[in-house]
Amino acid sequence: MGAIRDNAIALMRRHATQVSLDETLSPSLIKQAFINQQPQLFGDFVMAAFPTLYFHNRFRAVGRADFVTRIIENFGTHAYHDASVGCLSTVYLAHLTQDKALLRVSRHMYGIALRKVIGALNTPEATSENMMSAMMMLSVYEMYARTTKDAWVMHANGIKRILQIRGVKAYESDFGRSCYVAFRGFLIATALYEGKPCLFEREEWQKFAAMVRQEDSKKRGEWSAFVDISELAFMEMAKCPRYISEAQCITEATPQGKIENLMQRMRDTTRSLTSITTELTSCIAAHSQRQQGITYRPGSFVGPVPKVFPETSPSLLLSGAKCTIDTLGKLIDRLRDILEEKKRVEDVVVDPDPLSPSSIGSTSASGSVFSKLSPASSSGESCEAQTFSLPFRVVSELGRGPSNTSDKNDPRAVIWLDRVASSLGMLGTEIVHGDPEVSLSRDAVVEEVYE
Repeated sequence: MGAIRDNAIALMRRHATQVSLDETLSPSLIKQAFINQQPQLFGDFVMAAFPTLYFHNRFRAVGRADFVTRIIENFGTHAYHDASVGCLSTVYLAHLTQDKALLRVSRHMYGIALRKVIGALNTPEATSENMMSAMMMLSVYEMYARTTKDAWVMHANGIKRILQIRGVKAYESDFGRSCYVAFRGFLIATALYEGKPCLFEREEWQKFAAMVRQEDSKKRGEWSAFVDISELAFMEMAKCPRYISEAQCITEATPQGKIENLMQRMRDTTRSLTSITTELTSCIAAHSQRQQGITYRPGSFVGPVPKVFPETSPSLLLSGAKCTIDTLGKLIDRLRDILEEKKRVEDVVVDPDPLSPSSIGSTSASGSVFSKLSPASSSGESCEAQTFSLPFRVVSELGRGPSNTSDKNDPRAVIWLDRVASSLGMLGTEIVHGDPEVSLSRDAVVEEVYE
């Protein structure tokens, strides 16, 4: 896989040198030069930027063109789609080469793509597979370029809307299925970033994931052996944004039973994911042994489990699942503190003597946890309004923005979004405590690239 990635990166760098970036050339001429290099440029881009997401899921496209092949075959049929693909390939080249001229070209092409997409939204194309694919390109573009802080979220929500309008059955086969597999991790990350429940936790999408699990686990391919366990992980991880959303809405007035119910659901998911990660670890270890020519029973593993695995789609998923378990564990601890505080407050209410030592002691501590959890909770604001003032947030790798590594040979600078997508959006998830305005960690600050 490393050789494939290196070859793809070399091809992408070659594209950059083949197009003159002389400052005297107009952006339109440079744009046309890149368009002439399509569709090869896009194919090389996917191989370089998404090696695990693409190569490790290609077996799923049995009997149909995979994601990249379909886009290449359709190139030239929809202007808004072509423009979206072109600006994405170009901004990746700019990110890869640190070329400011290329960045300007990509932004010029992005403006054209936005205008064409907006125009197509007033046609029957508005909810088509091609429109969904175009919005995927624009969202990924913004994940790199960050023209504004949350522009990538707006595009992701457009994709979510198309998924809802078209319905689950539209993704049982063909190109829509490939789009679903390619972008679902980003939609989990978007829900996490916004503090909202994820679309994929709904019953109809959970049933769809179960169907995908049953179908794709039977397909031939090296990575199909991981489908059975990886789809179970996806089904559980898709529930995490709701848990966080509900936790952020807890106030002094939240009934104890509601908090306990949330904690129980979180514990159930934690137990499931713990079992899943144990099995996934064993499967990855067995796969590594098979690659070395060591074979026991199918799927079995003998020997000590390695602490570090080569970066593959299953190993990235394992990292994402472990981040989910850790995040839920910290939230459960936080909710346990809240319940204990509520019980102390309730003891004060039933104490007939307000000057008793127990009453005085409880009253002095009564706001400690809740005031830290939600200082606006007593003002009668809606849950949505409170969410923006809560002193605990959850950040992830996607929310942090592009990798700022100074080492150009560091794979994180090249396959940053591949790692996010393959971990189902949960890579690097952590809880950040304190005032949102003053407690942003260095990693949580989003900066626009190439100012």
